[in-house]
Amino acid sequence: MISNFIKAGIAGFLFLFLFSCGGSGSKGTDVVPADTTGKDLKELNSKILESPDDADLYHARAKKYLGQKDADAALADMGRALKLDSSKGAYYLTLADIYFFGNKSGEAKNALEKCVKKDPSNLDALLKLAELYCYVDKNEESMNYLDKVLKLDVNNAKAYFIKGINFKRMGDTAKAISSLQTAVEQDQQYYSAYIQLGVLCAAQKNRLAVDYYDNALRISPKSTEAMYNKAKFFQDASDYKTAVAMYNELLKIDPQYKFAWYNLGAISLVEKKDYKAALANFNKAIQCDGQYAEAYFARGACYQELGDKKKALEDYRTSLQMDPQYTPAAEAINALNG
Repeated sequence: MISNFIKAGIAGFLFLFLFSCGGSGSKGTDVVPADTTGKDLKELNSKILESPDDADLYHARAKKYLGQKDADAALADMGRALKLDSSKGAYYLTLADIYFFGNKSGEAKNALEKCVKKDPSNLDALLKLAELYCYVDKNEESMNYLDKVLKLDVNNAKAYFIKGINFKRMGDTAKAISSLQTAVEQDQQYYSAYIQLGVLCAAQKNRLAVDYYDNALRISPKSTEAMYNKAKFFQDASDYKTAVAMYNELLKIDPQYKFAWYNLGAISLVEKKDYKAALANFNKAIQCDGQYAEAYFARGACYQELGDKKKALEDYRTSLQMDPQYTPAAEAINALNG
């Protein structure tokens, strides 16, 4: 039972919703914060002092502030810009970006809807609404916005990418793969689409996954995400030699990649029965993340195989303390105490 849980490893991939940065506006004697830096920002400050009723200047400065991750200053400028001119859809798009940066998805959605109302053909706003609805699993609403995008731009790679993610979340793998393939046909540099195609094919044990991960690595040669997923594919295919080599290459780039250490440990423990090597790898994983419940559990399994019941129980209990819902640890404790 223990080895089955460890052998499963970590599937690991990320689907990131990336929103562009936007901005706001400002007015009056408070238009030049004391700590502003940068030539472009100083120039905008001077222009705003000369033309304090120019909404476009506040909008431009808000984008600069957001680029510097100063969301409060960006939001203040955006408020001033909209007070001066509330007719421009682009302003609401920037306002949405500020809210996204602050993890205020509800306010971002409202701003995007206002943007689309002002400018129904704004592709950025339509795409971001589609992303937002996809993220919260409102797939039909997301698809509706994507249909509007594709009517305006039939070759929009990002629209096909989001369609693919919608289909994936809806459980339609065939349509998901088809949409993602269309995305990379439209944009052969679409890294995230190659990653998603690799994940979907890997789930089907289809070796095309390797080709898709290789394309991702062509675009980003040091991508630990692509390297990890490719190594995991070989591990799941029982090609442990290739998997180990790839995990080691990944760790040269990022020695703190805990999942690679964990999976090296899993291969040593379950496949090679090399318990000391496995112990060393799980120790590394724990050094990377002291709250890694699965690694404590796996290290406990090593100690159990080495006949150290006391240390095994300690690790199983630590694992269960970190994750009270982690059933394998509870079962292992009961088995040892029984």
